[in-house]
Amino acid sequence: MWSKMAGHPMSGWRFAEDVALPATLAPGRLLWCGIGGSLLPADALIHALAGASLRHRWQPLASPEPNGIRLEPEDQLVFASKSGRTLELWTWIGRLRAQAGWGRWRQAPIAITQDDANPLAQLARAEGWRILPIPEQVGGRYSAFTAIGALPLHWAGLDAGRFLAGAREVVAQTEQERGVWGTRVWDMVRAFTGGFLRGTDQWVLLPYATPLETVGAWWVQLVAESLGKQAKDGSRRGLTPIRAVGPQDQHAQLQRWLDGPRNVGVVLVTTGNGVAAEPSDPPAQCPFPGLGRWGGAEILRAQAEGTREALEGAGISVLHWHLDALDEASLGAFLMAWQLVVGLSGMALEVDPFDQPAVESGKRRTLLKLGIS
Repeated sequence: MWSKMAGHPMSGWRFAEDVALPATLAPGRLLWCGIGGSLLPADALIHALAGASLRHRWQPLASPEPNGIRLEPEDQLVFASKSGRTLELWTWIGRLRAQAGWGRWRQAPIAITQDDANPLAQLARAEGWRILPIPEQVGGRYSAFTAIGALPLHWAGLDAGRFLAGAREVVAQTEQERGVWGTRVWDMVRAFTGGFLRGTDQWVLLPYATPLETVGAWWVQLVAESLGKQAKDGSRRGLTPIRAVGPQDQHAQLQRWLDGPRNVGVVLVTTGNGVAAEPSDPPAQCPFPGLGRWGGAEILRAQAEGTREALEGAGISVLHWHLDALDEASLGAFLMAWQLVVGLSGMALEVDPFDQPAVESGKRRTLLKLGIS
């Protein structure tokens, strides 16, 4: 299976090479114009790893809906689209160009795109902007390990090299079927494909770590757009990804998973090893005697363990991934592991995990309605 996938035209699903990044970026907000695979990896990394002040300066511009944003000279503009032809991207380019602040920047915009004759690349060359290329063999939703992931890490003062190194280690372990990550990837492939044959066609990503909540949006696109396809024989195949975060979704979704149809599997993710000292002084009215003995990390761990036991007790398939730390290397490993799981599962399910024909149909119909096709 591994060798067959290596020969695919989109063989960049395992790509994690160093990216040549600009030495400096503008000091203000990072205005990131892109959508789908050109935005979600960046958004996931910023929310998982960047500090609060940087998250406040991170401004994704994805949906075309009005939001009142105004350009400032200190803003760093990034226009991201592999094909260079994304409707939402060009909507934002047009709206920003109409503002008085266009061209009055301290640092020129950056284009992240395939370095060919596509419209975004042509605009960047005409304006003298820097192009950070997305390799031709890397599919859009597999672009976390290009400048789509490396540039926001660099902007946030984080180590993009460690992020890429974490990804490369997962590729090596998976290819050699060894180590923690090799075991996780192949176990997950078996759970996805074997579960599908048994009727488990919905999977929940349930991190017990709020910083990973936005990673769920990236994961949903990766799974849904890659594995929801018609096979060559015309049969419809696929897995439905469900985004969740613990403990919030113990209250919102756990009831459905436990008592609803038995077509759900859960990937439970926990992080961290240490327990920080955390004073607590519950009042006399607290209905939980002895609660003050426990810190937040210990309570969260108990919630994760309790949820896992409840799910397993109900006969639901549960896989548990634990990350000792939440840093660049661990996030690189985590994202690459899922890229490998999805690519390998696509081959096992006999669908192409790198195309999206139904999505293209929707895009064409949108352009027809606007009269700009």
